[in-house]
Amino acid sequence: MKFVGLDPGITTGFSLGILDENMFYVAYDQEKFSHRELWDFLTEIEPDAVVCESFEYRNDRHRDNLELYSLELIGVVKLFCEPYMQNAAKGKGFYNDAKIKKMGLYIPGRDHGRDAMRHLLQWVTFGPGYQYMKKQEIILAQFESVLDKGDRDGIGR
Repeated sequence: MKFVGLDPGITTGFSLGILDENMFYVAYDQEKFSHRELWDFLTEIEPDAVVCESFEYRNDRHRDNLELYSLELIGVVKLFCEPYMQNAAKGKGFYNDAKIKKMGLYIPGRDHGRDAMRHLLQWVTFGPGYQYMKKQEIILAQFESVLDKGDRDGIGR
């Protein structure tokens, strides 16, 4: 099975998880996606589920730098499928940097991608994705090798 985690924004974090009987391979990165590029990414991956960080507008103070591009990308995701939405606190609460480092999953300089991976890990550990996990070990892989792993195991692309 293939799962995608997203942290949408001007720089969008994305993660891909490939689940087989023994391992959960995870890779993450970040990109400045256009609407079409995000659609093409999701179409190419053909995920079984998408986990996406929700947008929360806080009107507690005036913000000149309010950015709504993430809402547009969430709209693209919702056109593609019915995503599992998680707020930032839920998605990023358990898997802090210390835990990510201890698990060997920390890649410096990819903050948005790491946040997308946190959402994905939260979903497979404590959320609806838990139903697919057994005792698989979580392994960090290169993004291309995760895609190759999916192809070799007949998971498809």
